[in-house]
Amino acid sequence: MFKKLYISSLVGLVTSFLSISAFSLESGSEANSAVSVVPDNQIYTVKANSTSNSTILGGTVMPHKMVNLIAQMPGEVKNIAGEEGDSFSTGTRLVGLDTSALMEKRRAAVAGFNSAKAGLANAQVQYQREALSPNSMSNSMLGGAPSMFSMFNDPIRSMTGQGDPDFERHSSMFGQGIQIQTARDQIEQALAGINEIDANLENTQSIAPFDGVIIKKIVEVGDIVQPGMPLVDFADTSTMQIQVEIPARLISNLNSNSVINARLDRAEAPILVRVSRIFPMASSGGHTTTVKFELPEGTDARPGMYAEVMIPTARNDSAPLAMIPKSSINWRGSLPAVFMISDDLTSLKMRTLRLGSSSGNMVTVLSGISIGDKILKNPLASTRSGPYRASAQ
Repeated sequence: MFKKLYISSLVGLVTSFLSISAFSLESGSEANSAVSVVPDNQIYTVKANSTSNSTILGGTVMPHKMVNLIAQMPGEVKNIAGEEGDSFSTGTRLVGLDTSALMEKRRAAVAGFNSAKAGLANAQVQYQREALSPNSMSNSMLGGAPSMFSMFNDPIRSMTGQGDPDFERHSSMFGQGIQIQTARDQIEQALAGINEIDANLENTQSIAPFDGVIIKKIVEVGDIVQPGMPLVDFADTSTMQIQVEIPARLISNLNSNSVINARLDRAEAPILVRVSRIFPMASSGGHTTTVKFELPEGTDARPGMYAEVMIPTARNDSAPLAMIPKSSINWRGSLPAVFMISDDLTSLKMRTLRLGSSSGNMVTVLSGISIGDKILKNPLASTRSGPYRASAQ
């Protein structure tokens, strides 16, 4: 009995051990299938290239001329000339605000101007009447008797010191002259009010300052705007430029006649661009100088596109640069990237790059990786950072 129990226990232990061993082997095989070692034919060791004598800098394609039209008066947007991409000539009204309230104010100002003109005409007539017929109003009421009495009274008043007829005459004429001047001032005030309203009416219209296209529409018909609010962005896209921020150490290699190579967003073939303007002052934040390069006519470029320019560097300053095959570059939008391989060859890590000039199937790298790093030769679009999985390649 005891012997049979011992044999049964021994058989159970052996069975459990075999089950655990089988499970461990299955788990190991699953782990090995999930995480693999990068094969040698997929590894590229970054080499050095010291022949490059240019630095690649990124920039943005900009129109030759661009304005941001803003509201100068409060009001409701009544009309917009078109949509993004529509072309307009110089002087075209692009955005118009409601002018009904201003037009009513102008009618009131014109009425005040007409009243001031009538007041001036009346003051001038009264002045002429006082000059030609003094005290004509009071004389007409008594049949001219006061004028007869004044022939006798005026000399007596002057002799007795009771009055000065000459000074009274001067005062009366001066008062009539003041009425004329007041009427003229009222005309000037009314005219200034009309001119102010006319200027405000002009400010309700946003006019195209040059031939161009609407590149961005910010408001719609019916919107209520306040002074300073943006309306539309208007640009002359017939001539395009690349705007680049260039470090101080490279700006001395350029002048107003420099012609260098440039490359539009992921384009293979370079194009020649000429320096259009070098700004006289560097930015205090990045210590870089803004430079604009003029693109050749007919270049298929749009505002806001990413572009790269190849700034020449002095040969004695050139240091060895990393060089990698183009097949190892994985584009993430407009940003180039590679996948670095870990020392144990089991994991990947994505690194973004700044590329330099290319030669055949090879391209130099300005930053992002170092000489001697190991990278994946042919990454796929589905490749991601993390453990290397052969099934995903």
